Amino acid sequence: MNTGILQVKGYHIEVELFSEVKFLPGSSFMNHRFNLSDFKTVLKTVYMGMRKIVGEARGSCVSFTPRKVLEFGGVDTTAPVALTLVKHILEKLVEAGYMQRDDSRARIRYVLCKNSPLWQRLRGGDAEALALIEAAAGE
Repeated sequence: MNTGILQVKGYHIEVELFSEVKFLPGSSFMNHRFNLSDFKTVLKTVYMGMRKIVGEARGSCVSFTPRKVLEFGGVDTTAPVALTLVKHILEKLVEAGYMQRDDSRARIRYVLCKNSPLWQRLRGGDAEALALIEAAAGE
């Protein structure tokens, strides 16, 4: 078993590298391994997932869970550390004011609406959306 220590904003998390991660068909990451110890890869996956979620939106707001972000980003995983990293990024986006958290249900969902500058950048396929996510996550 190949393990490593991942440091994210002062937290040290021991992770099993390349564990229980499968790629969904048609994913842009099919030729790359999803490396949990590389935070840039996780950020890019969150960007790709959110871009696809917003791109397929029919209304003025979308709500999603960290698992949906990973699925739309092309990664099908049950690894808890992957979900924790995505949740960390989404929480930072909430703190930065780009979206809201809906904790009225059993599972926490995140809500992104059209009036957010992040929505407009994701919808337009703007590469600055990734920079915005990186800045909010502090990377």
